[in-house]
Amino acid sequence: MCGFFQVIQKSKPIQQDRFMKALNSMKHRGPDASGYYFKELKEQNSSIFIGFGHQRLSILDLDPRSNQPFLDNEDVLLFNGEIYNFKDIRNAYKNNGVIFKTDGDTEVVMKCLAHNQTKDIELFNGMWAFSYYNSANNNIILSRDRYGKKPLFYYMDENIFCASSTIKALQIYLDLHINFEEKELLNYILYGDMWPTDNSSTHFKKIKQVIPGNHAFFDIKQWKIEQDKYFDCCAKEENLDFSEDALVEKLKNSVRLRLTSDRPVGLLLSGGIDSSLLLSILYSEGLHENIKIYMGDTGRSDDYKYAKQCVQKLGIKAETIVSDYGANTFDRFLKICAHHEKAFPFNGNAIAMSEMYEEISKDGVPVVLDGSGGDEIFGGYWQRHIPFALNDAQKHNDFEWMDMIKKYNPKKQEVINHNTYISNDVSLSGYLNPFLKIPFSVFKDTKSHDPLRNRDLSFNDVLCKDASPGGRLGEWIWHNDRNSMMYSVESRSPFLDCNLHGFIFSGYKNKFHENWNKYELRKVFDRFTPLPTQWRAEKQGFRWDGKHFFYNNKDQILEIIRKSDILKEYVHKDLFNFVANNFPRIFKSSIGRRFLGIAGIEYTINS
Repeated sequence: MCGFFQVIQKSKPIQQDRFMKALNSMKHRGPDASGYYFKELKEQNSSIFIGFGHQRLSILDLDPRSNQPFLDNEDVLLFNGEIYNFKDIRNAYKNNGVIFKTDGDTEVVMKCLAHNQTKDIELFNGMWAFSYYNSANNNIILSRDRYGKKPLFYYMDENIFCASSTIKALQIYLDLHINFEEKELLNYILYGDMWPTDNSSTHFKKIKQVIPGNHAFFDIKQWKIEQDKYFDCCAKEENLDFSEDALVEKLKNSVRLRLTSDRPVGLLLSGGIDSSLLLSILYSEGLHENIKIYMGDTGRSDDYKYAKQCVQKLGIKAETIVSDYGANTFDRFLKICAHHEKAFPFNGNAIAMSEMYEEISKDGVPVVLDGSGGDEIFGGYWQRHIPFALNDAQKHNDFEWMDMIKKYNPKKQEVINHNTYISNDVSLSGYLNPFLKIPFSVFKDTKSHDPLRNRDLSFNDVLCKDASPGGRLGEWIWHNDRNSMMYSVESRSPFLDCNLHGFIFSGYKNKFHENWNKYELRKVFDRFTPLPTQWRAEKQGFRWDGKHFFYNNKDQILEIIRKSDILKEYVHKDLFNFVANNFPRIFKSSIGRRFLGIAGIEYTINS
């Protein structure tokens, strides 16, 4: 996994000093090797100048022969990610006479593109973002993996086209002052969400993205870009097999593939269903000795207790990383803002996980398995998913299943009031918040971007939309990528294997049973190794100690909010700072956290 930066420029040569500064800004994404290549294309009376830059995190084929930019004749590839089944693809090409000079996946991607353009990308099982320069037609092919595990941004005007793994590199080379898109900013202020979008726009003006599951084609001569969807998360395949046998085999294969590495591999064991199932599979397949297990102790939930019970039952070793929330917590917050490049929720997944990855990196482990995607593919959210499941059951007169769910969950409001529970609108009290100065017309027109606000969605549609661009999955894997790559660690997510995607359609009865969510995953523990987490009813999630953070860093928080130019248009900052200075607990409120989230991103992106 790596980072890359690319510039295509009319008339004027690449500003190489600024190019290198932009490339070096993402060294955290690839500390093992840095490469660059500059090319001039003659066009009658003018020239086109291209710069290719790459920062490499060496995971497969550690030899410098796999460094990038990767050249094959006159073609050039910039690649970030891993293709886990690259050996199978390479063997198929070798059987057809194609010669390979390396042992990694980068050259496999190059050969696929050189021989068949985007045709063979459907064979890729992995995560990726790449830019491929085709010398035959002077075009660029850009692509992102199915779920958007790897980032790919771009900027385009009449003279410059830039593609990048980070927004910061674009900002440096172009000397841009970055501003939020108002609709994304307001959505965060009112709803607390700034999820990656479902289109080519981003939360920042002038910054675009290649949409997950899309290829983008940049025609240098015509100076235009078009995107083409190759993967539709909501398109159901024919004759899907939802049997337990099929699930078991696909889980085993997914985990085995993600151990493909020439460097040490770790597992984040959270104490929940997803990561402990990965441990169950690894242990039953005799693969646990090939990985190093890490548990996080925040002192604020039962997750660590359950994780420890799992390793104790199996009699295996695991490292405990204690989050002590020391004196440098505000500096860590600013560092997270700088790497996330997007406002985020103040929770463990977004904030506390960075400390986990830092310690894992210090331990010399650059590859980590995690449970991302388990909730979206297998129905992990009671509040988000069960109301739609109950509505579906009601439409189909499936009263037996409904009665069972209600019997075992008599106090869950999302079960009791499922017909009216689905709502993401802000009440009038949000408009009356004394700290906000948003015009009523703007407030009224600002609707939640959460795709599940539509009450008429079927249960299958709900899971699909949560996993599709614009859904909740995009937010979580954004956090994972930024928190892990901040410390040069590659996160791999077995539940996001392309061969497991079909289970998103297995139906609500396979997802929810009695008081269990992710029921089909819980059952397959018995086919591997039963663990104490198998029938754990409620997972609390990795916690973050917000109380100490806000109280211990009050003055710095007040100062950064005071300096925010963005907030002054929407917030009575003087009033907020006066109240917060006298009643610091206001920082812990949802509105206080959101003000800080915006101020933190503004402070770091333009500094």
